Amino acid sequence: MQKKVLILKHVNWFSIILFFFASFAFAAQELKVGFIQGRGNDAQVEEQAFKNAKIEFEVLDKGNYKIDTLLKYDVIAVGVVAYDKNEPLKENFKVVNEYVEKGGYLVTVDFQQDSTWNKNFLPHPLELLDPDLDDNVGVILADHDIFKKPNALTDKHFGGGWGAGDFMADGPHEAPKPWKPLITDKQNKWPLVVWAKAGKGDVVFNSLQILQSLGRTGKKEVSEVLHNFLFWRGPRTVDAKGKLATTWSVLKMH
Repeated sequence: MQKKVLILKHVNWFSIILFFFASFAFAAQELKVGFIQGRGNDAQVEEQAFKNAKIEFEVLDKGNYKIDTLLKYDVIAVGVVAYDKNEPLKENFKVVNEYVEKGGYLVTVDFQQDSTWNKNFLPHPLELLDPDLDDNVGVILADHDIFKKPNALTDKHFGGGWGAGDFMADGPHEAPKPWKPLITDKQNKWPLVVWAKAGKGDVVFNSLQILQSLGRTGKKEVSEVLHNFLFWRGPRTVDAKGKLATTWSVLKMH
């Protein structure tokens, strides 16, 4: 009888653990992703990156830049040099920033072109220069949830094998307040990824070539990086009863 009780206790704890992880995966699947495409010749690579990561998304075109439309998304991801090549984004960046201020989450998931960058494209001023680094530079990760959910990321996720040419390109050399560095390279101490609060929302500027790497290599570690950069924050809003305010499934986790 005592052995049966012990076995049942183990089963119950195991069930609880499974339920916890299943619940977290389900929550991640509820998040709705809006995607702002980058330059045309990278469209296939961008699409392949999301396919490799098993992430579904909706492309934002010129008719989508209305605040009520944008607020339907838990996260808006910006593609390869989109602030240079995507004219609707350049014309409507203030509406995108309003989305952030009202509780949205904006993240660049590949690099942006420094030569055509407007330091006021984002909710807080940020200047870009033209550093290019390869994937053996070594990085330092800040203590932030972006590296904890839904995957536990380490500096090894940002090591060799990215295979996109440059590991990063055209990033800031400093993170003026209220920006905070999330990833810093060991060699130059440049902030490769920075984060800031803006109103009720969050914005992450990332200069790593995540989509290009994942689209070309399908590397598991880079897929996990993309998952975290998109989904660490959870749903955009929660109602008074603590239920998810968005219910559209966009992430198929296997």
